[in-house]
Amino acid sequence: MAPRTAVHVACLLCLAGTLLPVGAQELAPVTIQGTYDNAIRTSDAASQGVVTAKLIENRPTLRPAEVLEFVPGVIVTQHSGDGKANQYFLRGFNLDHGTDFASYVDGMPVNMTTQAHGHGYSDLN
Repeated sequence: MAPRTAVHVACLLCLAGTLLPVGAQELAPVTIQGTYDNAIRTSDAASQGVVTAKLIENRPTLRPAEVLEFVPGVIVTQHSGDGKANQYFLRGFNLDHGTDFASYVDGMPVNMTTQAHGHGYSDLN
């Protein structure tokens, strides 16, 4: 055995004595209760369901438009960095930057009819 290895083994043996188990402590029982609201078995199809304000408030989001992902089949992704609207997909079809669907906030249309990126550009952020 190399001298350096022997020193390491000796140090480990010395430390082993300091790691003796301490008597077990009796901990008080912990009861955890919780509920989760989801739409399982509440509708005939996956494309049906109700999204409550509470579910939207409790879901962490990076960008405001991500709340659209509550809609079955909708995917919202960031498109090539900041300063550009999200990329939207509906059941696998590319909706570009919202040019292929109308979006409204409080009854007002968000889609821009004149925008360099394309007619109907929709930036919900």
